Amino acid sequence: MFHAAIAGSSVFESVIVLSLRGGGKRDNIGKTGHEHVGTLLYAVKFVRGMLYPLAALFDPIKFLVFFVYGFMLSRRYKPLCIFASMPPLETGVCAWLLSKHKPFSLVIDLRDDWESALSAQFGRYFPRVVLNVLAIVTHNIYSSALLIFAATQTIAETVRRRGVTAQTVLVPNGADTSVFVPKNESVRRNIRAKYNLPQDKVVAVYCGSGTIPYYRLDVILSCLNFLSQEAKDKVYVVFYVYDGSEKLKRMQKDLGITGKTLDIRDPLPRKSLAEVLAACDVGLLPFDDDEYLLCAKSTKLYEYLSSGLHVVSSGPERGELDAFFSNDPALGLFIRPRAEDFARSLGQVLKTTEDLFGDDSRKLRYLFVRRSYDRRSIMNTAMKTLSERLR
Repeated sequence: MFHAAIAGSSVFESVIVLSLRGGGKRDNIGKTGHEHVGTLLYAVKFVRGMLYPLAALFDPIKFLVFFVYGFMLSRRYKPLCIFASMPPLETGVCAWLLSKHKPFSLVIDLRDDWESALSAQFGRYFPRVVLNVLAIVTHNIYSSALLIFAATQTIAETVRRRGVTAQTVLVPNGADTSVFVPKNESVRRNIRAKYNLPQDKVVAVYCGSGTIPYYRLDVILSCLNFLSQEAKDKVYVVFYVYDGSEKLKRMQKDLGITGKTLDIRDPLPRKSLAEVLAACDVGLLPFDDDEYLLCAKSTKLYEYLSSGLHVVSSGPERGELDAFFSNDPALGLFIRPRAEDFARSLGQVLKTTEDLFGDDSRKLRYLFVRRSYDRRSIMNTAMKTLSERLR
């Protein structure tokens, strides 16, 4: 959303971002080359919310906060359009209701197949009728949109199959290639010393949530016990997780995995994380193989590659990740989410370290992302498309 706002401010007179993250109520977060054009962030302090699993379904407290602030901002600034990122559902419902009573267009930024994910993950908590009602609500939201920005082609096709006729535009997640950049060997050694990473091992990294169930971190942990002792001596796996670290450490203890092979750490600031990624060798992307993950192609993928990492990923067959690595195997591997397969893939990687982790290979992966998936370029194109559509 940061890059969407910056790109938007180069096309439109001004852009306002309403977020429940952050501390201050109102902060200027950036300007374009024109002094009179700004991007304004309204970051609302937010602590209270509904409990899980209700929060995953629909959080009325978040909805009210979004709606009240959205109403005040739209009344004051009279925007040309309102841009809502989904999921969560409450942002879409808020934007939909505001657009029905105000003379501006609705644009939906769709990052996930929320309906399928909800049914797969929470069907045991809620009766089918509730999920059907929510599906009708989301259908009405999408159908009311002037444009739908879809993160993957699978998401766009899924929306069309559900009878939504609104125009869809492919807007992949991408990576900020000015932040996530590869480093040469001497710099990598200095970074490893700075962050206490081993100098003489292949370092595989995962960064993100430690609790979201479709990231199969349990498979990554279990795979370490399938490695030969020779492989264990050569590989070091590090997790940077913003939640669930204690649960993962208990799992590590139960599996008898030593700290010489696995390290579970707290999250890092974004620029520090980019520095660490550039010093690692392998990026781990362990999606489950449920059907609702056919559309999955997360930001982590692009940030790993932009940092120069060789990616080992898993997910459902014939999904976005499967096709991505089938089209360009030099970027990494796609496997099924099983411990044995991850162990076998890491074993293969350890045998070809010179080809995969040299400066030239890292630079090629970075250039691939910079050419096709640079987030600034993606959002600039998306905002120009939106401007033309509004005209």
